[in-house]
Amino acid sequence: MGFDVTLQADEDQASISLKSGDDQKVALSKLGEVFSADWKQRLIRSGQAWAVHVGGITTGADIVGVVGGGNGTTIDTDQPELVIGVPLGYDLIPMETHVSAYFHPITDKAINNILLFGDRTQSPVSQTATGVAVTPVNLLDGAGAFPGTAWKQATADITTDPVASEILDYVATQTLAATGGPGQGGLKMDYMPEAPTIFRGPCQVVLCWGTTQASGATGMGVIKVGCVPSGYFPVG
Repeated sequence: MGFDVTLQADEDQASISLKSGDDQKVALSKLGEVFSADWKQRLIRSGQAWAVHVGGITTGADIVGVVGGGNGTTIDTDQPELVIGVPLGYDLIPMETHVSAYFHPITDKAINNILLFGDRTQSPVSQTATGVAVTPVNLLDGAGAFPGTAWKQATADITTDPVASEILDYVATQTLAATGGPGQGGLKMDYMPEAPTIFRGPCQVVLCWGTTQASGATGMGVIKVGCVPSGYFPVG
């Protein structure tokens, strides 16, 4: 016994929209191939994903790291290295976070941390007095601007303390400084969730790093997020 199956498809790879509803046609590439994007690619190709960075490279390819807010004491969530968030009416989806930090010279038995968390209580406010405003970059060149706020490098305690509503990722190490041993150490975070929490605005994602070493932890980082109107994901 055989069966005939009719497959309906749209040739729409050039513009992948965030569709909803029960009956949707399969997408085809320009070559007539069946095309299926995962959740990250669907956000990126529809212009609904952004990246925000801290640290960078200056003219002449000199790497410029950022000292964590807990320099010489501990990790300090009141002085985040990077914050991105949205107001009421939008949902924020953490896609990826990458951090690399180092410390030199090292101190024996020092504690070193990277902390990434979501705050469900508030969206970021302007931090011109204690931080630097950042314009998130759309991962689809030429697509729209980010509908929320981002800033970096807080040098003093921010006015409204972030609330760690949900720990997304955490890295901790302890250094052992032996005579004749290595003179520096490092920290690294690569957060790439398969099933991320979807935070409903007002909300923010906060990245911090720090160390108990007097030298501080100097690093660079990037947060990539998706953002859609709150009505896109039904609550129930």
